[in-house]
Amino acid sequence: MIWASIRMGAQDHRLLLPSIITVFTNLFFAALLYVTASTKVNVTACAVSGKMGQLINSQQLNTNLDPSGFGNIGSLMNSDTMMLGASIVAVWWLTNRFLEGVTTALVYSHLTEGSGSGKFSIACQAVFSSLPAIVMLGAATLIAKKLAGWMRDKRGTGMLGFGVNFLAQVVEVFWTLAGHLILPAIVIEGTSFWGAMKRADRIAQGNLLTIGVGEVGVDAICRAVSGLVYFIGVGGLAAHIYLATQQNIELPAPVLTMVALAWAGLVVIVTAASLYIRAAFYTCLYVWAIEAESVEAAERINITAPAPLAHALA
Repeated sequence: MIWASIRMGAQDHRLLLPSIITVFTNLFFAALLYVTASTKVNVTACAVSGKMGQLINSQQLNTNLDPSGFGNIGSLMNSDTMMLGASIVAVWWLTNRFLEGVTTALVYSHLTEGSGSGKFSIACQAVFSSLPAIVMLGAATLIAKKLAGWMRDKRGTGMLGFGVNFLAQVVEVFWTLAGHLILPAIVIEGTSFWGAMKRADRIAQGNLLTIGVGEVGVDAICRAVSGLVYFIGVGGLAAHIYLATQQNIELPAPVLTMVALAWAGLVVIVTAASLYIRAAFYTCLYVWAIEAESVEAAERINITAPAPLAHALA
């Protein structure tokens, strides 16, 4: 599946473009969130320091409940700070889903109309017109994750606790899989969120998909490869520190720079490939389901899966 998806991307490099952009937008939003948090912390620290000085000078520091004491410091961490962080995260999520939708649209065109048939601008327009449904998908995903977290927090002990924890995992995994099938329905068919929900339900009820993500192991393999790349980076840094501190061997700065840039490039490539492969996998599943739905149940055995998925099933 992975190699077939990579070959499909090699035939049409535009399929990989949204995933590459996603990597850099993730870096941008992570940096923005960090800078925002750091700025707020510094401003708060200065305000707290000034407040403490005023309190000590005026001898008004009594208790945490004193209206003129530390009780007012909590107001420095107001709802605006939390709202700003939540807004950044929300836009971050929406950007990722938008680019995933663009990948879905491009892969769908590639599978149904041939290599090079999809246009990036048309795919963006299709996803942009579906933003309300994608936003609702995000809200439903947040609710599902909150529900799963609440169930874990409220679990009891013994068999009851095990059952609640298992149910929470089922909710989280089910919605993750459902969400990946709902997004193609929204993008490919241009349906609403509720229409996509019904579409995914029909796919599940009709047993149109006979393979799950766990059987192919796409997520596990992508995480393993990403972990290996990160391990190489950490191992290289540890080796450099060892050589510098224990062996007194200093590598030239240009060499270190080239190695660091090569590793950073590898991280970008592997991360983008993982994002692309996941999107391609679920798009292939959805295309397969559409084709299987169009024929009678007895004839579905003759339906050929899209090329990447067919290679995985071979």
